[in-house]
Amino acid sequence: MNLGRICKLGVASMVSAVAVILSVSLVSAASFTLKIGSGQPMMPLEPINQAHHYLVPTIEKRVAAETSHKVKFIKLWNTVSGPFDVLENVQKKLFDIGLFCACFEPTKTTQLAFHFYVPMVTDDPMTQLRITNKTYKEFPEWEGDVKKFNQWVVGKGTFSSYGLGTKFGWKKMSDLSGHKIAGAGLNLPWLKLLSGVTVIQTNLNEAYNSLQSGVYEGVVIFPPAWKGFKLDEPAKFYTEVGWGATTLYQMTMNMDSWAKLPKEVQKIFHEERAKWEVKTAELATKKYGSSLKALKKDGSTLYKLPYDQRKAMAQAYDGWSNDSAKMLDKKGLPGSKLFKRYLEIAEQDGIKLPHKYNIK
Repeated sequence: MNLGRICKLGVASMVSAVAVILSVSLVSAASFTLKIGSGQPMMPLEPINQAHHYLVPTIEKRVAAETSHKVKFIKLWNTVSGPFDVLENVQKKLFDIGLFCACFEPTKTTQLAFHFYVPMVTDDPMTQLRITNKTYKEFPEWEGDVKKFNQWVVGKGTFSSYGLGTKFGWKKMSDLSGHKIAGAGLNLPWLKLLSGVTVIQTNLNEAYNSLQSGVYEGVVIFPPAWKGFKLDEPAKFYTEVGWGATTLYQMTMNMDSWAKLPKEVQKIFHEERAKWEVKTAELATKKYGSSLKALKKDGSTLYKLPYDQRKAMAQAYDGWSNDSAKMLDKKGLPGSKLFKRYLEIAEQDGIKLPHKYNIK
């Protein structure tokens, strides 16, 4: 074989090799469109806010910069779903990823709102996120239970401490007797266990009109949402009750949608979901203080419930807390064990509990 032919064969082989490499690259590179949605608006609620402003754009940028793939999110905040339907809509693939409060799923994901059953632990969102993550690490089945709905928990958003916004002033538990107070699902027992209170189920999407028209006179709520939904316009009193910060706003993803993502994209999701949790808690902390200042500036009367009243409330919840743990035990979840361990972890973290619930 002459030298010219050898050279031609060598060039041909190189061209063929390059073609194969390009072909493999084009096959492995892919674009993914993911629908992410909620049943509540984005601006007033920290978990959705930080999903919109941090998580979504960060994942899109990192995937484009660090992999051969592209991810594009379609954001459907409070457009095609109500607050009670997000879990089901992720299961049906109306959303690939959904954000919802576990308080709106009192039968299917009640365990993810367990803070309601053991309230008044800590008012600090970062502390709540930390002790909850420690607890969940020891009980992976707690979040893992949502797999039966063909989804997994991407992360959880933490809210600042719950208080009570009202159309009237009050200073102690007995002052609430005879009044109509609203809550959302799993926090209704906080009111039912207080003598003489008429309890009404609600959600934030309807609260303004209901307060204005007198359907009820108050709402269990945290300051950023009270101010963010402008509920201080029809009701001018806000009390810091100390029911506590809660890590209960879930972000779940359909398992089929997740399985389609390449490993390097999944890795970015895992890294950023943890950062989203922290940023959500940080924003909740920041907005708690700024919202109280804004409420005062705009003419609201603020009050902080004394420690003895907080303790009395917690004591009133003792039997219900134990019953709730047993209810979760019957569902095949380690309710009693997790409640006990959660309270132990809280005390180990330096938290002084107003009342340590007697979980038998």
